Amino acid sequence: MSDTWYQELALQFEDGTTESVFLDMTRSGRHKPRVAAMPAPWTKLEFERCPSCTLPPEAGWCPAALSLEETISRLSQRTSIEIVTATSVDSENRCTTVKWPLQQVGAAFVQIAVFSSGCPVGAQFRSMLQDLRPFSTTKEVGRHIVLKHLLRHAGSVDGAKAAVLARLGPLREVFGQLFKRIQGIPRGASQDAIPNSIVHVHAMTQHLELMVEDLVEDLLRETQVPPTPQPKKPPPDPST
Repeated sequence: MSDTWYQELALQFEDGTTESVFLDMTRSGRHKPRVAAMPAPWTKLEFERCPSCTLPPEAGWCPAALSLEETISRLSQRTSIEIVTATSVDSENRCTTVKWPLQQVGAAFVQIAVFSSGCPVGAQFRSMLQDLRPFSTTKEVGRHIVLKHLLRHAGSVDGAKAAVLARLGPLREVFGQLFKRIQGIPRGASQDAIPNSIVHVHAMTQHLELMVEDLVEDLLRETQVPPTPQPKKPPPDPST
């Protein structure tokens, strides 16, 4: 994933201030947050731990929470309804720019925290997001994931649908638990931008679960190859 997707996010606020966040990635494409000297208590692994988490207790900290802690510290004075111009840059210097409310842009940070931090649930989606463009809509993300599963299951519709739904359930839980985690942040240390971004991504995941059936049908209809027309027989020769 390190050759595509998010590498840097530049935010320009309406008051003229800017915030550039370089996403330090390992060679495997994982986000390496700049961890505080003493991470906050709400980032501890056992605090509101996800039911599907497979990390051993000695891991100590939730990787997704550590990633979000850095983001929250940068956006602590901002509110979710602020309109920002956000530009994503990948390792090939390709840029994608949107002008959205901060809570919608912040969803990108939440996705990075879950899919690229070392979260075992999010890690199952990493290879599927490799060629997904930044700031994708819910439908674009859903089509991308469903198509990847159809390819993995050699076109088996039932197998692909079952696999997608089996993964989306635990993913929804991760976003729900992250929201519970950040309730432990003291008042005044965070505005509502990231909490509302988590709610946004959680709702997106719920929506995807409901869209799977329709997305599969759409993709099958679009990829259906029409039958090859049979060559017409020449008319009978009247001279014979």
